[in-house]
Amino acid sequence: MDTSVTILRELWRRRVAVGLIALQAIALGMLLAYKPSLPPESRSYKVGTATAHILVDTPDSQVVEVAPKGSETLGQRAGLLSNLMAEGEVEAAIARRAGLQPNELLAVADSGIDPQSVTPKQKEGPNINLLTTSVLTNDAGEQLPIIEVTAQAPDAERAARLANAAVTGLSDYLDSKAAVERVSDARRLRVRGLGAAGAREAVRGPSQVLALAAAIFIFGFECALLLVVSALARGWRAASEQDDLAVVDDRPGPDGPFEDSGITVEPVAGSGVEPLRLRHAERAARSS
Repeated sequence: MDTSVTILRELWRRRVAVGLIALQAIALGMLLAYKPSLPPESRSYKVGTATAHILVDTPDSQVVEVAPKGSETLGQRAGLLSNLMAEGEVEAAIARRAGLQPNELLAVADSGIDPQSVTPKQKEGPNINLLTTSVLTNDAGEQLPIIEVTAQAPDAERAARLANAAVTGLSDYLDSKAAVERVSDARRLRVRGLGAAGAREAVRGPSQVLALAAAIFIFGFECALLLVVSALARGWRAASEQDDLAVVDDRPGPDGPFEDSGITVEPVAGSGVEPLRLRHAERAARSS
């Protein structure tokens, strides 16, 4: 309790500095939540998100057959297809199915060889059309023949359309490649969606709650720093005053060692230095 009162009293003594710290914390919190414009524009925004799952299957479906031929490599093939969906012809086919131009779609494979090729900044924004692909794994870390597709678009309806387009676009690509290379139906992969994509709206960007928490943290941190600096300054000042009084006390007199003259030097209030009685040989001699 005493410590809390001491801290509050010290902050009140330095209320001007505390007020400046509060203004700075509020300004930084506002910059986190709003863009510097007139009127201020919130940095948070709403987008639509949707998720779909694609099963990579064999001609003799592994859903029906216990051990269809080629099923042991389906997980690896799913990983390959997941990477292909984020580039080139497959990405263009998905964009067409979603009613977009190829340059309007940003596709990223979580298992891609170069995940750093797309910066986090490119994935942000309320108007972006983003498609992220990955392969599901089991508890042992082995890849399953299921590709998970996550779509982001300006609204939930367009996000669902983009997620469903990932299924049909990949199927179109495999059909075209099979036709060009004359791969028979008995030897080609099958892909199909596991149900329709589920879509919802989501909020992206820093929220007002996060901005408030950041402002409170900055205010508390800088107030604590102010208290530490104030304590160090008081200690430094007290040590300096004690050194000055010690020099005066030890100065030799003209007629020999000092004697107690009864003169008391009071230190500055709050310095922590005990009152010091000066000894002066000449005054002691005259008084005698």
